[in-house]
Amino acid sequence: MSKIGSIWWLPLLLLLAASARGAEVWPGDHWEIGLRYGGAITDNSFSIDGEVEVLSLLRTLGPERAIEFELGADQLGFGIDFGLQHQNLAVNYLVINREPLWDPYVLFGVGVIRFEAPRYSPDRRGTNAMAQFAVGGNWELAAPNKLLLRAEVRIRYDFNNTDQPGQDGFGDAIVTVGLSVPFDGPR
Repeated sequence: MSKIGSIWWLPLLLLLAASARGAEVWPGDHWEIGLRYGGAITDNSFSIDGEVEVLSLLRTLGPERAIEFELGADQLGFGIDFGLQHQNLAVNYLVINREPLWDPYVLFGVGVIRFEAPRYSPDRRGTNAMAQFAVGGNWELAAPNKLLLRAEVRIRYDFNNTDQPGQDGFGDAIVTVGLSVPFDGPR
């Protein structure tokens, strides 16, 4: 079993523990499932090097905090169909500033990332820790709180340092946009 497969339950356990705070439940607490798509700017380059897809499950913890379980994948081609792939699993903590027209937030996260490089690469596969920081926002597309647009700019430092393109230790910038659907809303 891969290293990611052997610890898949840890972020889920943290998410469930954080959401099981029965005595302090805010009436607006809810779950959100989201899907985002975007691009990655890797290491020291200044161009979009590949595509990023993110699936997330978020639980609010009062009006200004949330915890999120996230699965992500990216395919980095660098304009030449290079074929570097990453899959990541993360737990994120969000601090949300509720505003009338949108909800900006700051995100801090930790997790694991697995890479698979092309056949001819010296380091074909590996798993590393990762940390991330993001700023973003949510906008209501269907009121009240039925469908949200979510956009984000993120820095991901993935501790991959294989000296091949996209993994030389500088971290990655990730830009995503997508939709979130709240459910299990106010009681």
